[in-house]
Amino acid sequence: MSGAKALKLRAEDDEDLAVFGACLKGAIGCLNEMAYDREARRFAAILVRPRWEAAAGAAAQGAAVQGAQTPDEASLERIRTGLHFDHVSAVRYRRLDRRAPHALLHLVSIVSAPLSERFGIILSFQGGGEVFLEVDRLSGHMRDLDTAPDDPSPDHQSPNDPTP
Repeated sequence: MSGAKALKLRAEDDEDLAVFGACLKGAIGCLNEMAYDREARRFAAILVRPRWEAAAGAAAQGAAVQGAQTPDEASLERIRTGLHFDHVSAVRYRRLDRRAPHALLHLVSIVSAPLSERFGIILSFQGGGEVFLEVDRLSGHMRDLDTAPDDPSPDHQSPNDPTP
C-alpha cells in the first residue's frame, strides 16, 4: 500500500451514505461474508474495495503530467473493509442465490429509500441482486481492516514494533 491511512467512516444521513457508496463502488464480497445479528440488530459485511483515494492522490501528483489519467478500477490496489449498520429490523436478499454463498458479488451502489415509518438501505450488486436493510434510523460504520506496513497511525503498528 502507498502510505495512505486506513479509512474509518460513519454514516448518519444520506450524504454520509453517498460517501460510503463512492468508497465501496466496485467492491467485491460474497454472501458468506455477510451476516445479520437479529438480537443485536446489526448487519455486517466484509468487502474488498478498490482504494479510490490512492488513485485520486496519484492523479493529483500526476496532474502536471500531460495526459495523466485516473487508473481504471481493475488496476487499483484493493483493501479488505468492514461495513456494518445498526438499528436493523429486517434484512431481505433479492435475486441473490443463497445456495451459492461463495459466489463473488460486485457492489454497484449503496442508497437509502424512505419507507412509511423507517428507512431502507439497499446494497445493489452487478446482475441485479440486492441486500435490503430495513432500519429504524441510519447508523453505519465502515472501516478498512488491512493496513499499510508504513501506516504511522497508532492503531496500525506492526506486532514487532516495540513502541507502545
